[in-house]
Amino acid sequence: MLQMLRYLIYSSLTILLLSILARCASITAPTGGPKDTIPPSMVNSIPPPQSTNFKDKTIFLEFDERIKADKLKDQLIITPIISGKYENTIKKNLFIMTFNEPFADSTTYTLNFREGIQDITESNPSLTNKFTFSTGSFIDSLSIYGLTTNLLDNDTIENAIVGLFRVEDTVTIFNGSPYYFSQSDKEGFYTIENIKNGKYIAIAFSDNNKNLKLDFKSESYAFKKDTLTLDSLPVELNFKLFKLDVTPFRQMTALPSGKYYEINFNKYITDFTLTSLDSLAKIPYANIAKQNKSIRFYNSDNLQDSIAVSYNATDSLNTSISDTVYVKFTESKRKPDDFSFLVSPKQNGLISPEFFAEINFNKPIINYNLDSLYFEYDSIVIHQIHDSIFIWNSHRDKLTFHITIDKSKIDTLLSYQQKIQSVSDSLTETKSSPDLTSKKDKNAPKRNTGFRLYIGKGTFITADYDSSGSVGYNYKFIKPEEVGTQEIITTTKYQSFTIQLLTEKFEPFKEVSGQKKFIFSDVPPGKYRIRILIDSNNDGIWSPGNIANNEEPEPVYIHPETLIIRADWRTKLELSF
Repeated sequence: MLQMLRYLIYSSLTILLLSILARCASITAPTGGPKDTIPPSMVNSIPPPQSTNFKDKTIFLEFDERIKADKLKDQLIITPIISGKYENTIKKNLFIMTFNEPFADSTTYTLNFREGIQDITESNPSLTNKFTFSTGSFIDSLSIYGLTTNLLDNDTIENAIVGLFRVEDTVTIFNGSPYYFSQSDKEGFYTIENIKNGKYIAIAFSDNNKNLKLDFKSESYAFKKDTLTLDSLPVELNFKLFKLDVTPFRQMTALPSGKYYEINFNKYITDFTLTSLDSLAKIPYANIAKQNKSIRFYNSDNLQDSIAVSYNATDSLNTSISDTVYVKFTESKRKPDDFSFLVSPKQNGLISPEFFAEINFNKPIINYNLDSLYFEYDSIVIHQIHDSIFIWNSHRDKLTFHITIDKSKIDTLLSYQQKIQSVSDSLTETKSSPDLTSKKDKNAPKRNTGFRLYIGKGTFITADYDSSGSVGYNYKFIKPEEVGTQEIITTTKYQSFTIQLLTEKFEPFKEVSGQKKFIFSDVPPGKYRIRILIDSNNDGIWSPGNIANNEEPEPVYIHPETLIIRADWRTKLELSF
């Protein structure tokens, strides 16, 4: 009887309000006068805020000025999530929401409008941006709060969805949207209020496509592996988001592609091994291609018949799959991919006499010519490179080598050249007339005063039988007075970890593993950051975790302060983690 009476009162008020609004003039924005800086405020509502035992499907909110809701679709958050749809109507200063499905029993709902309701003059968002009611006899009052940040650089993440899944539900992280959720603000802070006591699984994700569902392939995320029990006090939960594709690793296709034969996968490949099922058959050259999602075979030996090859491929989660394919090449007029390679250190880099080089090729290298590979200074060969120092990876598309350069010879040559130049300049000044002494010959050849790694034309031959062009990489020797030194002293309970010295943009510069006291030397002046990847299970590598196996990432410590390294200066930093 009481419920029926309440319903009749609501219906009568609704009819009265709509009747009054129907007699009013059309909405127009007022003109003239001072700028409106006062946000709209709610003055009445049906049901009243914090109401209990609410059973209707229509909500009325009355404000003290005319309003609009142009951004409501993007701004409104309703928790817990509702299965049905809703319609909203605005009549001057009256906001009406009608839901097409009834609310769940004994549940507290919160409508967080954020900036979805604004005045029509200056678009000031309403300060009354939350509205709470319950379909039961009391208002649920539990809450969680915290920060959303990036795991690897600690930057705050705005607009991340933080959600709770009920343990007893069939809807999970992998197949649906969270039951309770909120969105982080510009400072990365979030809060979820009016939660019912119970057990939950907590997650945060970037929700780039705004569908309230985690997309493992394109969105960063974080989760708590332990079940969250909410029963009394507010709980602080901080989330460090990281992008990692945990979709099952699988082969997509295996077929000829132009001049190649390719095994294509759905994910990034980190490595692979090949085994011929015919002991007499040679496996064609192969490497990782197509943005690291394919194993590409090359027909270097002009094979006509198919070859049965067993492969084992590994993805970024160290998950492996194996299968057998029959590699078969077909005739094609399609041109092979262009040959390219990257050399490290990069052009114009600073180096020490202990020179470590790495060359990454986009194709396997089947031959090379050492006559065109050497170091030089001022067009005089200083050091011929021999293949005795070469270290090739298993696919022959990565070459590393280490050479100790005799810098004294270069210093002696430079000193000798400087003396000759000084004498030459002196003679030129003596012979030249006064009006010509200040002029320089613009066409005079410039001397190469740098140290250079020279890779001549045809130095490397690929599995497609194309070759490298002529290219030189200039470097400068590090001068002690032009670089700084950073000493690191650590206090930690962990036995296995990697400490990284990063640029200010968090690009890796140098790193060291497992040493509690060490020195980063020969560091160019500038601003740097420190990041520590902690191998908590002591297996020798830092693990990014696997949400599919309920494994969180291993810890990451980021020193909060920026390091300033100055030339010819040594600084010390003590870290505790």
